[in-house]
Amino acid sequence: MSFLGRFLVEQGAITEAQLEDGLRYQREKNRRIGEVAVERGVLSPDQVDVIRGRQDGDPRLFGDIAVGERHLSRRSLDDLLFIQKIQHTYLGEALLLLGHIPRSQYQELMGRHYALRDKSRVSLRYLQEYFAENRVVECLYAAIIRIVRRAIGEEAAITGFGSASRPAAYPEAAVIEGTILGGRRFAACLGLSRPLAARLADRVESADGRTGLAAWYDMVLRSFGDMLRDGSLLLETGRVTAGGLPQEGCEDCLDIRIETPSGEFGLTFWLEEAPA
Repeated sequence: MSFLGRFLVEQGAITEAQLEDGLRYQREKNRRIGEVAVERGVLSPDQVDVIRGRQDGDPRLFGDIAVGERHLSRRSLDDLLFIQKIQHTYLGEALLLLGHIPRSQYQELMGRHYALRDKSRVSLRYLQEYFAENRVVECLYAAIIRIVRRAIGEEAAITGFGSASRPAAYPEAAVIEGTILGGRRFAACLGLSRPLAARLADRVESADGRTGLAAWYDMVLRSFGDMLRDGSLLLETGRVTAGGLPQEGCEDCLDIRIETPSGEFGLTFWLEEAPA
């Protein structure tokens, strides 16, 4: 049983029947890795059947068998797993889409749910559940940690939701804004602590030879676009404005805090519910 679902039932936000309906919706919408592989053209239906047959006597996961028998490369498997992840329907998203809980109540309860958990590290799964009405912020977060790892070899992790400092409190900041498929506008303000900004500025060099934080922001934007495309979301327009800050009083924004060994990010994210 979903821990989140049980929490929402205990809080009186949804009924047992609504929880079961949400779980049913998840099962219907979510696809196995083999189905994703066939859709992307990297495995044939016959290959998928062979690998699934192997699982009857092999405890390994589908992907591990596919790589072990050279049906897939490790890189291809990683790409498929990422696509499967960003197209995954989470319970919170299912409940919202089915109309079983208002978004405002859901986000309030998710904040309470987080407060009851270990705050030392927050998993990406929690980000997905917290901001379940879209996957755009998930792709941006994945782009940020990918480019941090590539630039300075450090891992980044979410350490706070809602209560994170606004990016205006950070000495270095920029706004990434634009539109995704369908003309929906988004804006993301990314603030950096001084030590982290200095380390990134010193280590980053883009493919065209540019260096510094401006190059790092552009690399994040390009990676963000790649991940949106893989998730069938598509970045229609995008730009970076260095030093920009979001408008105050953004009630529909998500605030998160991301930490690395060198310092901290603050991220404020907003996505338009429908095109203007």
